[in-house]
Amino acid sequence: MSYIVRFVETPEDLAKCHDVRLKVFSDEQGYDRSVEIDEIDSECLHWVALDTTTNQGVGTARLYKYSPTVGKVGRVAVLSSTRGSGLGRLIMEALEKYVIEHTELDKLALSSQVPRKGFYEKLGYVASGDEYPDEGQPHIYMEKTLPARK
Repeated sequence: MSYIVRFVETPEDLAKCHDVRLKVFSDEQGYDRSVEIDEIDSECLHWVALDTTTNQGVGTARLYKYSPTVGKVGRVAVLSSTRGSGLGRLIMEALEKYVIEHTELDKLALSSQVPRKGFYEKLGYVASGDEYPDEGQPHIYMEKTLPARK
């Protein structure tokens, strides 16, 4: 399969993000489509990964403005059929490139499930603090300092 990742600017792309999240996250994990449907107008930025053959959403990520200098990555999700394909890395690289080129954020932060910590470490994120429970899973806070802008 071949994928493209793009910044979400249309309601159609936002709907594809929601469809991916509905397939990946259960109601027990706190995903509520009705609450999140209007986020295209908020301070929450979205990215969608599409299968280039079918134009269907296969992955997504979003970014919240956590503070004036820190963005919080949230709900990175890829369909189970794409796991191991490098799609998660493509999504994170697209998100980081956009942040560097279009924002003044200096750092990205996220909360990772402990078993997925290694994935984010390979992308340059560093764990800080102790593990804590969230949604029934052990999590850890991680940060990445972005390169200085020219």
